[in-house]
Amino acid sequence: MTPDEVEDYRRMLEARQWLRLGYNTAASIEGLRKRIEHQRGGAAAERLINEMRQQYAIRDQWMGSQS
Repeated sequence: MTPDEVEDYRRMLEARQWLRLGYNTAASIEGLRKRIEHQRGGAAAERLINEMRQQYAIRDQWMGSQS
């Protein structure tokens, strides 16, 4: 895997974990965005939130594989 592929995979796993922890409302995601912006910057927060949106759309696929 290239470094970019590793980062994409890491971001996907992180996004899924935040969703599992219940970060799926506008208010909770806004709080998470601020937290990530403070720690890693605005661009990183935006990439993570976008990945969370993508993972939320397919959550039945990956949540089903964990049962």
